[in-house]
Amino acid sequence: MKHLKVLVLAAVMVFLYIGSFISFEYMAARQIQAFNPSSSPARHFGYIQPQVIDGFSEEPIEGAVVVIPETDQQFVTAEDGLTAVIKVPIKEDLHFADISPKPWSEITLIVYKKDYVEYVLFHTHVWEGQTRKGPKIMIFPQPEGEKHEPFSVVEGPHRIWVKELVEKYRPRNLRP
Repeated sequence: MKHLKVLVLAAVMVFLYIGSFISFEYMAARQIQAFNPSSSPARHFGYIQPQVIDGFSEEPIEGAVVVIPETDQQFVTAEDGLTAVIKVPIKEDLHFADISPKPWSEITLIVYKKDYVEYVLFHTHVWEGQTRKGPKIMIFPQPEGEKHEPFSVVEGPHRIWVKELVEKYRPRNLRP
């Protein structure tokens, strides 16, 4: 009986040891695959709470206006630089639907504040059923008497999705 207990304990330890080698990326990839926007009902939502800060001091900016063109909504930041939590409809990216569906939706954020350069963040990720605290948006004071262009940034796709896309289309003669 004592040997059986030792054997069971050893089996559990081996299982836990082997299980520790299952990478985070593998588990995250499974979560990405679990959401298939083409098979989901039309109205799903995610949540986002952008924060606007001064690009030099990194202090929160109160009274900045954050606009989401896709929903035709605008939100004003509080003393902590945060907007209220924003409910965003999840929409499938049709461009990638037949290539490699994205498990997230994307929106545009435009930030306005008097005496600051306008800021535009394209392809901001919003995940179904999740609340994203951020992104943290750094805006900079507008130089006095100078013309300026709005500051634009593009949020890149999730790295796991990028890796899967690269592997899916890797030519056969270049596969490991």
